[in-house]
Amino acid sequence: MNVVDAVKAFLAGTPARVVYVKREEVGEPPPGPKVSEIGLAKQLASALESLGIERFYAYQYESYRLISRGDNVVITSGTATGKTEAFIVPVLDMALKEGYRAVVMYPTKALAKDQRVRLTRLCFSVGITSAVYDGDTPEHERRAIAEHPPTVFITNPDMLHYGLAYSPRLRGLVRSADIVVLDEAHVYEGAFGSHVRMVLERLKRTVRGRLQFVGSGATIGNPAELGRLLFNEEVKVVEGLPRRRGVAYHIMVSAGPLSRWTLTSKLISFLARLGLKVLGFTDSQQMAELLARMARREGANVTVHRAGLPRAERVKVEEALRSGSLDGVVATPTLELGIDIGSLDAVVMAAPPPSYVKYLQRAGRAGRRGLPGYVFMVLADDPIDAYYESRPEEYYSQELTPVVFDPDNEEVLKLHVLAYAIQVGRLREASLPPSWRRAALKLESEGLLLLRGASYYPSKEAWRLVRERGLRGVGPEVEIYRGDKLIGHRELPMALHDLHPEAVYLHGGEVYEVESLDLRRLRAQVKPVGDLPYYTRPLYEVDVHEVSFQEERVADGVKVAYGEGVVTKTVVGYARYFIYSLERGRPELIKYLDEPISWSYRTKLLEARYAEYAEPEAIHALEHAIIHAARPVVGAGLTDLGGVSYPSGHIVIYDSTIGGSGLAKLLYQRLERAHRVALEIVRGCSCDDGCPRCVYDPFCGNNNRMLSRRKALSLLEEVLSRAEPISMEEPVGRSIA
Repeated sequence: MNVVDAVKAFLAGTPARVVYVKREEVGEPPPGPKVSEIGLAKQLASALESLGIERFYAYQYESYRLISRGDNVVITSGTATGKTEAFIVPVLDMALKEGYRAVVMYPTKALAKDQRVRLTRLCFSVGITSAVYDGDTPEHERRAIAEHPPTVFITNPDMLHYGLAYSPRLRGLVRSADIVVLDEAHVYEGAFGSHVRMVLERLKRTVRGRLQFVGSGATIGNPAELGRLLFNEEVKVVEGLPRRRGVAYHIMVSAGPLSRWTLTSKLISFLARLGLKVLGFTDSQQMAELLARMARREGANVTVHRAGLPRAERVKVEEALRSGSLDGVVATPTLELGIDIGSLDAVVMAAPPPSYVKYLQRAGRAGRRGLPGYVFMVLADDPIDAYYESRPEEYYSQELTPVVFDPDNEEVLKLHVLAYAIQVGRLREASLPPSWRRAALKLESEGLLLLRGASYYPSKEAWRLVRERGLRGVGPEVEIYRGDKLIGHRELPMALHDLHPEAVYLHGGEVYEVESLDLRRLRAQVKPVGDLPYYTRPLYEVDVHEVSFQEERVADGVKVAYGEGVVTKTVVGYARYFIYSLERGRPELIKYLDEPISWSYRTKLLEARYAEYAEPEAIHALEHAIIHAARPVVGAGLTDLGGVSYPSGHIVIYDSTIGGSGLAKLLYQRLERAHRVALEIVRGCSCDDGCPRCVYDPFCGNNNRMLSRRKALSLLEEVLSRAEPISMEEPVGRSIA
């Protein structure tokens, strides 16, 4: 019995079922010329042949041709299809022929170390030096690297960020760089993408000459646009295979009335009993902990790999998976990248990922050499799950959503203007680009830059702030303490959701209750509480104010504007749910806090007006449906966008990222498409008047009260048939989050 049939038999006695199976087989990319035929440096051609590479793939040759003539290039091709050779061969050829020096950046230290052996082997074979320089590089190695600068300098954006600001040694190493390569470029989205763009802008101002840029990624829906965003330069695009080579089975599984977490944990355990190595994915840190806990109860030897864990713990998990001592791991997107965790047979996604790009990236982790990979995706009571359960072919044939970020995120700009001021000592006001000048004015008003004559100087507080702020987010991080021991951290504003007083917080396989959250000191105190049968969700209110718009248009029969504003989120209480209850069933308890806790931040948003007056049940349900529709339309995760509605017919949808992630703008541009997906969601559900498969939202601030599917459908149908839009004006009435 094969794996798919075994799973069908396993589910036969449960309400769950396999709803769709797709077999996919991807062959070799089209061949290109022999390595001996294109004029490579003789020693490089010989080295490639000795490694068994006698002929390029066609897309590798095209990459070589464009990079060699000095173009900025973005390369897209599936996992394990030869992307590394596509960029490293022309880099080494230019190094041998013209003395070029390269900076090769991977998004994480772990990934750089994984690729080091591959790159070093090829570099060594042609007499070119290479070195990894990151936060783990010992001091004696750093001195040796500085004394003998390598031709290929391997690092990560974080090291470059801090090193440019604080390390004359690192600045000296990169000053002579001619070309910069960003591998895994598809991960540079949201705040991380905004940060990396600014790191590269600072690098441009540090090197002696012109920099050439190369990006490489597995699955990118908008490679040309992403290249322009990252590099602030025009780029050429080279496309290889869309998928990983080999055979893969994509299996869509409906949980029926079961909780998705119950089914996913049982599925992970069953696959482990079949002898398969399993990687489970979920997008929530807390649900990753919960899912691993449930899978262990089912008998699987699994643990958690997620952001927020100390690096030593993550490395320990990676080593255990490589050695085969674990059946599998439950991970957040931390293991989407090509970190070496050994061969895996199956990937189980507890829910559809935020975008199809991420689905393909996660799916690419399944499959040992020469053997099929099995990719399971669990569908449950969720509007987008229900949408694709009735249209499975559409899921696997959908377009790749763009990888986006906001190049004008003010908070990101401010951090990097400060970092550059620290690097150069002073900033001449007249020499700053307009966006940098606006950021500098804000920084001066905050006391972080000091204006003396025509130049800005960094304050002492600026030195501290740049050291503390990283590239993976924008907001301040709350430190989580058990007694006096620091056990983790969580970035605001999501820390409000996970760390409000009395929240159940899962960490490292243990269950804690939050005793206190001090936003002034950025500190949460937790205590262990043993094995609890429930988890918590916050109840909160949202106020959007200080709104200003940059552009406006009409989408269907609706006026919509894009701009920015201040979002104030106030947690007023929480709901408590039993782990094994039906998905999003009734909470076991609702409790209000004695002292609500608030936090405010500025971000990007869109505002649209759907009626002169709308019943709260209609406009609130429509807001939920549009945010659900944003998942397939713009690739948004469950918590990437937030929303609020008003009885005056207004809906505001905002980026959850401080300063903006680019998703609200993309939704503003694609609102017509979101309207039609939302229409299918509210029209296609068979419930009476609202349920988890249409207008409920697990992150609704008021626990999904005041919702009507029927009224939302009526309102949206009226909007789509409207000849003239309603005037915008300002929202009136009490907001509903």
